[in-house]
Amino acid sequence: MQSVTQDWPGTARRALSGSVLLVAGLVMLLICWSYPVGNLTQMGPGYIPRVVGFLICALAVAIIAIDVATPEAAQAGRMHPRGLIFVSTAILLFAGLIDIAGLVPSMFLAVVVSMFADDEARPLPVLVYACLATLGGWLLFLVALELPIPAFWR
Repeated sequence: MQSVTQDWPGTARRALSGSVLLVAGLVMLLICWSYPVGNLTQMGPGYIPRVVGFLICALAVAIIAIDVATPEAAQAGRMHPRGLIFVSTAILLFAGLIDIAGLVPSMFLAVVVSMFADDEARPLPVLVYACLATLGGWLLFLVALELPIPAFWR
């Protein structure tokens, strides 16, 4: 019984990340619950937010279950802010440049910046991946889905 009570703060700490994600998913569901859903062929404005909310909740429950059931797998090292900095910068770059520069340049820059979140990233593989990801994004969003986003500068 002593080991169970001693491990409780560690268990609670491990379950915290999943719990925060679960709260975020539940808040998302609460906000979008009154939106019309429609059906699969004629989706309403609440369809995708509801699906995403349920997926976030399911992922959160899985994270909590794994973290609580296998404490040795949840041993965290020190925090590495590099990933947070580069990925956040990439998102902000994309959001700030999409209307000015268009999809292709903003997506290319966002992918390049986010790839340097990995401290082992090398310029040539980053360039190749960024080109392929940008090509895929162009094909998906502009060619297949025909979204009204300019490809390049206006």
